[in-house]
Amino acid sequence: MTFLDYGISTATRLLDSSGLDAEQGARVLRRLLSPWGRRRIAEQPDWHSDVCADGSPIEFSAAFSADCVKVRVLVEAIPDEPNTLAAQESAIELSQGLTRDFGAVDGRLAAVRDLFLPDDRPSGFAVMYAAIFAPTGRPEFKVYLNPSANHAMTGVERTREAMERLGFGKAWKAISAYARRGFDLDRIVYFGLDLTDGPESRIKVYFRHYDASPADLDARMEITAQHESGLLGDFCRRLTGRAGKLKEQPLVSNLTFTAAGEHVPVSATVYVPLWRYAESDSIMRDRISSVMTDLGLSSACYRKLLNHMARRPLSDGRGIHTYASVRVHHGHPHLTTYWSSELYDRYPPARYQGG
Repeated sequence: MTFLDYGISTATRLLDSSGLDAEQGARVLRRLLSPWGRRRIAEQPDWHSDVCADGSPIEFSAAFSADCVKVRVLVEAIPDEPNTLAAQESAIELSQGLTRDFGAVDGRLAAVRDLFLPDDRPSGFAVMYAAIFAPTGRPEFKVYLNPSANHAMTGVERTREAMERLGFGKAWKAISAYARRGFDLDRIVYFGLDLTDGPESRIKVYFRHYDASPADLDARMEITAQHESGLLGDFCRRLTGRAGKLKEQPLVSNLTFTAAGEHVPVSATVYVPLWRYAESDSIMRDRISSVMTDLGLSSACYRKLLNHMARRPLSDGRGIHTYASVRVHHGHPHLTTYWSSELYDRYPPARYQGG
């Protein structure tokens, strides 16, 4: 099986089942996976992608609300050679293709490209790309950039410079306040950009929180007007079975900024890691279903999509569920689950250890 075979067949099943445009999704997947998608999937990754815990370069997710279901795919363009410079070349080619074929707007990406795609001894991943499919409109695209792209700047310095260039320099006060334990423990790990124009186009700063409790993050998220206090602790406990700090696999969160919101974050989201906190994906499925029911969301669609995603019995591994997030917007709950394509390992190890 090739990456293209897997990606298009999985996207088609998920989109068809969600009542979304599967034909459009197939066109997008072909662009996202071109040209490397024609490679056959080996037993071990040639390039260990940051997209999934087992190194798979394709992740699917679904966002559930009372109104609709959105399906998203995240990919990293696999380079011809297993090094970051080659990964940068693949990423630039993909950016150009998304702009040419689907109207993605990369002006802001161009403004910070030299920061996150440096020529001098780059390391780590280059760019991850997401496509979001919703019931209305064309697919939307976003990128995730690497703040630790090389040693010429720290991740903090690179992120701050990017915010300055994009006209959000004053937002650094909120970012520093949010990372109040210091950037070693509240580490900046991704810089996200919507590939769209307009006052609602988002900039996202992502953090990995070492030795942090859900209650602590819940209190910090009050920096945003949309946050509903108290939701995160129960959500995290019910999905992980842990009441306090998550030691084995740390929590991840983001602050979101828009031109409309100026220097104040318009929202904050916490992503709860799942694959190390249940013995199997069937147990995690039941936990997520129970939470959705209590939030007033139907779990039937989630379970149906999960069955389309899985290529094995859910009891025979724990690598499909990677993260889950929840938020309440204007009184309405939204829950998102993230699924590894699990191309290499159904029992992936913990990642990102140490503070």
